[in-house]
Amino acid sequence: MTTHVKRVLTGLIGVPLLVALVYFAPTWVFTVLILFAALLSLNEFYAMTSPEKPHTIIFFNYLLTAGLFCSLLVKGSYYIAIIPLFIMLPLALFMAGYRGKPPKIGEIGRILMGPFYICLPLMLLVEIFKLPRGQWWVFFILAVIFAGDTGSFYVGRSLGKHKLSRISPGKTWEGAIGGLLSNIAAAGIFGYLFFPSLSVTSIVILAMAMGIGGQIGDLAESMLKRISKAKDSGTVLPGHGGLLDRIDALLFAIPIVYLYLSYIALFGA
Repeated sequence: MTTHVKRVLTGLIGVPLLVALVYFAPTWVFTVLILFAALLSLNEFYAMTSPEKPHTIIFFNYLLTAGLFCSLLVKGSYYIAIIPLFIMLPLALFMAGYRGKPPKIGEIGRILMGPFYICLPLMLLVEIFKLPRGQWWVFFILAVIFAGDTGSFYVGRSLGKHKLSRISPGKTWEGAIGGLLSNIAAAGIFGYLFFPSLSVTSIVILAMAMGIGGQIGDLAESMLKRISKAKDSGTVLPGHGGLLDRIDALLFAIPIVYLYLSYIALFGA
């Protein structure tokens, strides 16, 4: 079975399951689902960037991640107090384990980077889910980004000639433009069907911002894999690689949507 066939079959099985979970799941189930995704992606990140990682510090980062998402299920803004702990606790543990040979600054940076790169955007996705019509905004994010990924893949595969970046030689300008047009098309269709009160201008600008952010996120993960000499972040999704390979664009698009929704909440559409 070819990689492309595995990719298509994974999508055919995974997309309906994901749609059902988002549509029918209560908030706590959705939060647990995203927590699981955060932990799996964080584990892939550390396995890729820090194969000789300090296991005690990583374990406490997993605990903090669980605490971060559990705090979203109770009233109040307890998560604000948890976020600084992702810096404070690892640094304290590095100091506690100091035996005369200081850790390399890159090692500390990778440990600190993981939760901010992965967990905080996924936390914002839960916050979006909790908003009025939040489920539909989650669907909007998924539809726009996955459409962009698909458009970029097939347009780049069939028409791509001009390399987009040395970071990822397989990506082309043609694919990037195809992905961006797919972002806009998916956003337009979804907005027309489910958010008719939003203007065409708002939808197009939002889709373009999400598309550009998503492509930067894709390139960012490609850079991490290139530095780590890894082909994929994992093997959990046949044909796609790891979960982090699948959500890399989402991680950069989610904050953009959250900022947009915060803006219209304050000032109107």
